[in-house]
Amino acid sequence: MESWDRHTFPRHIGAALGKGVLIALILPLLPVLFLGFPLAPTLALIGSGLLIEYGAAPVGLAFGLPPLFVFYVLMCTETGLFLGLFDIFDTIGHTYAPVTRFLEKTRQAGHQSAAVERYGILGLIPCEIIIGVYANAPVSWVLGWPKYRSLLFTMAGYVPSLILTILATIGLLGIYFPGLVHV
Repeated sequence: MESWDRHTFPRHIGAALGKGVLIALILPLLPVLFLGFPLAPTLALIGSGLLIEYGAAPVGLAFGLPPLFVFYVLMCTETGLFLGLFDIFDTIGHTYAPVTRFLEKTRQAGHQSAAVERYGILGLIPCEIIIGVYANAPVSWVLGWPKYRSLLFTMAGYVPSLILTILATIGLLGIYFPGLVHV
């Protein structure tokens, strides 16, 4: 693994944070500016999405946000989280020697197992459903899986969970509060 000096560390961390903030916060706020969605419920949805991921869908729907907008905001939040975390970990791995040594040992152990080498990345799907992006980003980074392929498998677990959560919430809100959710 290529080693970066300590002077490049702040630049790479800043770029990782910038990418995460752009995708997780700025992209969801564009429809607020241009399409007139309410700001406060959108910010509440983004904040909830950062904490409870697809479990935040009921928050947005309870505030009266449209289901497709809730889906869009939470997809942006999840993608921004994954890419930001992956890049932060990657920067630490390139600049801190003990982490670099740990990564080399872990990746060698992972490459010795044919099952992990061939099918391990598929484990990101149930891992996303059960634990979430805060586990998927570090696991895929530690095992040396490609960032965007790992993101794809993470989203393969996230999207069905998010859709089911939105549909269940719409159904429950429709039963208990008729007329609240406009599909």
